Amino acid sequence: MILFYIIIFTVLGSVGAIILSALLISFGQKRLDKLAHYLISFAAGALLANVFLDLLPHSLERVQSEIILPIVLSGILFFILLEKIIIWHHCHNKDCAQNNHNTSGTMILIGDGFHNFVDGVIVAGSFLVSAPLGISVGFSVIIHEIAQEIGDLGILLHSGYEKKRAIFLNILSGIVSLPAGILTYFILRPLENTLPFVMAFASASFIYIALTDLIPELHKKAQPSHFYRHFLLILLGVGIIYLLD
Repeated sequence: MILFYIIIFTVLGSVGAIILSALLISFGQKRLDKLAHYLISFAAGALLANVFLDLLPHSLERVQSEIILPIVLSGILFFILLEKIIIWHHCHNKDCAQNNHNTSGTMILIGDGFHNFVDGVIVAGSFLVSAPLGISVGFSVIIHEIAQEIGDLGILLHSGYEKKRAIFLNILSGIVSLPAGILTYFILRPLENTLPFVMAFASASFIYIALTDLIPELHKKAQPSHFYRHFLLILLGVGIIYLLD
């Protein structure tokens, strides 16, 4: 049953998010960009809530903080470095891609592939800890992936890719999360002692994604209304994860 849940949530978080974002393209890019930005704030709240209400507490119950917290810090530094190597940090509109002249459609797809691989590992590891934790983490991943794929599809289309080809290539990069989740299940199932370290790694990933997506969005406009809208969405994301617990 655990493997079934892993398959469902990895597929929903990758291929499902891509298909949904493709269906939303007809709404127009401006509306999609606005929706993506709102989803980013909601997802950031959910990701941070997962870290501090679920992932870190589970890790710290089984392993000393002197070991877990340095792993989280090292993971954040690793993802900062990784961003520069394979451009893992995702743009959410075409203006972002224009400002990063080294970014290409190919590099976005490579980055997506690695990102989805990490998502598969995190979702599978969470379900191996407990089903409620897996559902909570899987929900957060799905919301963030929808926002990400809306932006990525827009960038690929703006870069000259045909709609069908952009969707197909995005699905190829997204489906990586499925074998990653299945492999993680079979590798980590007999190695339960490693799960606290996987959860620490997941915490680093979620903190990095939430802060690199969230901070620029909050400071994008000077109007107080802009800040309060996004702050309320952050609180909503936190509240949903709290209720799922």
